[in-house]
Amino acid sequence: MVVRPATCASILILATGNAVLAKSPQEQMFPGPDSCYARSYSADHLASHPAQRVTQITVSPDFTIADPMLGLHVELRLRGVPGGAFEGYGYCENEGGDTLYCGMEGDAGGFQVTPAKKGGILVTVSSYGMSFENDTGFATLERSSGDDRSFLLQPVACR
Repeated sequence: MVVRPATCASILILATGNAVLAKSPQEQMFPGPDSCYARSYSADHLASHPAQRVTQITVSPDFTIADPMLGLHVELRLRGVPGGAFEGYGYCENEGGDTLYCGMEGDAGGFQVTPAKKGGILVTVSSYGMSFENDTGFATLERSSGDDRSFLLQPVACR
């Protein structure tokens, strides 16, 4: 088999192009400040998941943290809990593969973020849980109990 120099150059360009096209999890899921995700659970969904407390969850990026870290603002509303939305802040870095690991501010647990179908993301509570606060107090999502362990979010316009 004879390999011509032009063929070798074409193969090298294609291989190099694929390496350049590979994106980190942060670049893939949060390419800019308008990369927000949310989910509001329907009454039917909540009725079929009585142990789920989260009724609404949003995730929005904050690029003011020094590279390679990414800040994610997480806001959620809980069933039957007064006081409005609970908020938390995660500091995220590429964990390997297609996953971001985010440690919550103030030693409040953590979560993983992975790409999902249709341009969405899957947020999974870490073994340390995830804690949030609002004007009336604190709330924690546990990885080992309830139906608040992972959340499939879709892209939305940022507020």
